[in-house]
Amino acid sequence: MKRYLSITAFILLSAKLFAQNGRASDDDLARAMRGGRLSLNAEKSVLSASEQTQINIDVYIPPATNSDGDFITDGHPVHMSDAAHTLASAGIPVSYHAQNWKILQGGGSLDIVDEYLVRYTAPSQTPPDNTMVISVELIPTGHDLPKVVLLKTLYFETGDNIFAFNVPASGINDARYSQKTTGAKASATNPSTVAAIDPAILARIPAADRARLLAKKSQVDAALQSSDVNLVSLTSNANAIFDPANNVTVIKFIGLGRDMGPGSHTAAGSGVMMITYTGGLTKGVHPFNGNSNAIYFTPDIRPGVKVCACSMQGNQSLQKLHCGGTLTITSMDGDFITGTISSTVWNNKTGHDKIFNRGTVYGVFKIRKAY
Repeated sequence: MKRYLSITAFILLSAKLFAQNGRASDDDLARAMRGGRLSLNAEKSVLSASEQTQINIDVYIPPATNSDGDFITDGHPVHMSDAAHTLASAGIPVSYHAQNWKILQGGGSLDIVDEYLVRYTAPSQTPPDNTMVISVELIPTGHDLPKVVLLKTLYFETGDNIFAFNVPASGINDARYSQKTTGAKASATNPSTVAAIDPAILARIPAADRARLLAKKSQVDAALQSSDVNLVSLTSNANAIFDPANNVTVIKFIGLGRDMGPGSHTAAGSGVMMITYTGGLTKGVHPFNGNSNAIYFTPDIRPGVKVCACSMQGNQSLQKLHCGGTLTITSMDGDFITGTISSTVWNNKTGHDKIFNRGTVYGVFKIRKAY
């Protein structure tokens, strides 16, 4: 377990990330609106049948930097509803009004909460391509700005592990990665976590040696069954390990593939995601703000690929990229643990400068408990 956690920490600490929180001024808000830094963001990007989510028009506030290029405020989104109220209080006109919210694809229903916020309900049946697309028109209040149409893609839950990443300032918009959880279920014909010996090989082994080999296998089977280790789960592509001594859980996903868009199958991938949180594998909501909480995601294991990450502790740079949200375990049946993750993540768009953009990840998971 210590080695597992050490690998996680090493990967995370090797990412040279840092940021600071800051509050946008009224002028920042006004400039951001005029600069076209607007996007649609959903509270949950992966929905099951008839599930609801809020969809906000957000305005992105870019980070402020000092003379050395270090940023002194983070780049972050602000809900347009809040921004419009702030600007109105300061006597500054908004640059856009929203109208004509529509469902372009996938069905479902919309309830208007206010001009810049709606509540969407997913359809009761799986839509074509497992996607739903929402649009809204932004009408400029002056003659020097263009009309804008914003789109938001939501995903219908149809698999085991599905994660949607959104970091608009880095050009990451509704990027979906998914996989099916591997690992055989224990049964009367597969009661052990130790692979059976091939009968054809056994037949060529002398009887005395064969008896000793089978006896040794039985001993290993018994030892594993009496322990907390599940070898099938440990070698699964989606599993969790709980360390009771430190009250820390590590969840890993290996082989996440990118959804290539409507009508296309999810590509076989080499994406890796690791989630660490304070607490155990128990049903309920686990606030994603403990000292040990961290997320690391890379779409590819090749060097130089930009990652999305957050961490509550680590080296001086990394721990400034705070997580925030919840991890919720919804069910546990002895074979699988299901739940959701919603958190802030950070991404460096260029991979070279010191500016990191704040975004979100939302996903559903179906994992195995390794031990």
